[in-house]
Amino acid sequence: MSKLQFNFNFKRMKTYRFTYIFCVMLLCLSMVGCTKDENPAPTVKGYLNGVEVKEIKVTLGTSVKFKYEIQSSSNLSKVEVFVRKGIGLNTDSQLFLRKEAVTGDLEGNTYTVEGTLVASTDLMISVGAIDAEGKITILQLNALLDVSEFDDLLMMDAMADGTSKTFCSTQYGLLLFAANTAADPAAIDFGFIYMESNVNVKACLVSFSDFGKTASYPVIGANNVTNFKRALTYTNADAASLQQSYGTATDFPSVLGIDAGKAAVNLKDGDVVAFKTQKGKYGLILVKTVDRKSEAGSNQQTIKLKMVVQK
Repeated sequence: MSKLQFNFNFKRMKTYRFTYIFCVMLLCLSMVGCTKDENPAPTVKGYLNGVEVKEIKVTLGTSVKFKYEIQSSSNLSKVEVFVRKGIGLNTDSQLFLRKEAVTGDLEGNTYTVEGTLVASTDLMISVGAIDAEGKITILQLNALLDVSEFDDLLMMDAMADGTSKTFCSTQYGLLLFAANTAADPAAIDFGFIYMESNVNVKACLVSFSDFGKTASYPVIGANNVTNFKRALTYTNADAASLQQSYGTATDFPSVLGIDAGKAAVNLKDGDVVAFKTQKGKYGLILVKTVDRKSEAGSNQQTIKLKMVVQK
């Protein structure tokens, strides 16, 4: 480089020295700011039955082991684990664990939490990890069944004033009033009647499509069809077992002008009923008790059921 060129560039640099210095300062400040903002939120790894996955399929009644490994750039401020059990309207949310730095439960920037739950229904296990800067990471793990089981479902023979829970929605194991059948007929699968004067009927589950033929309530419309068969044993193993039980079960006879299979008739304690809903879901019903109320005409007879149904 010639002397003339050097002098020219040097003078040019002196002319813009304040601009250069200002730009360098801005660059330094931006680098400091980026470094602070780039501190990541806590990282969480989740494991179900020893495998790093977010969802598994499990069999009813089996144990589910979950584990969370939490790491943070700064000290942890709070860790919470919630367990949601059930589906739809039957969901029950419970606090499984809460640890806070302010109470001395947390120390440092790592934490591991683990536990074991019994899969009596769907399990949705969520962890929330918050660091000292207020950054949060949430991770949910799901252990899902292919069947749902509901116990102690107490149905009552149709009361004239509509105050009896006479109808069943199998999807959520809900028992409903007559008013619910008008508000949401698509949710109803079958109803219960007790006909003390008819030896061939007595305690009876009736497809909602044909419930109007019992003269209990003026149910009309093309409602859900549920087909019933008499089974031998009750199992809650899996959906395939429910379908197999239905396939090997025997038909109920026709009564009250209702086609064979659309009513499970003359039920007694210990009977098992296989069914198939309008949506093609298979299930089993165990009759736990039939309370005949001395077979009086008060329409207060009840039936208590245990039910497992394919989701």
